[in-house]
Amino acid sequence: MLSNLLEMVEEEGIHLEWWDFKEPISAVYLEMEGVKVIGLRRDIDRSKKEFKCALAEELGHYFTGSTYSDRKPENYREEIEISRKEYRAMKWKVFYLIPEEEFLEAVRKGITEVWQLAEYFDLPEELIKFYLKLPKVQESLGGCRYD
Repeated sequence: MLSNLLEMVEEEGIHLEWWDFKEPISAVYLEMEGVKVIGLRRDIDRSKKEFKCALAEELGHYFTGSTYSDRKPENYREEIEISRKEYRAMKWKVFYLIPEEEFLEAVRKGITEVWQLAEYFDLPEELIKFYLKLPKVQESLGGCRYD
């Protein structure tokens, strides 16, 4: 999966750069003067899971057009717009990292606990919880709840 993400970065002409971010920031996607850049925290590649998740989210910003400037929001409307853009990028990330057919196959195999799904997909439990709350996923599960 990580190699597919890296291929996607290359195919889209996005430059990967390593920057000195401090926690909690692990990555950013920027377009500057026609140049597309994903900046990643220098040590992020020590954790394949974290690297994969950060890269997928930044690609989510790219593919959904959900980019924004680094300036602080000046009002509540701007804060809401940033939240919407983060949500769109996050949805792209989970739908890419958890393909519907693979998810349904896991459930058919009896892998139904959040921690089991996290291990199966090699993702953080928080990401699985986000995925399970999405309306499209709820539909595919026939309304079963994961709370």
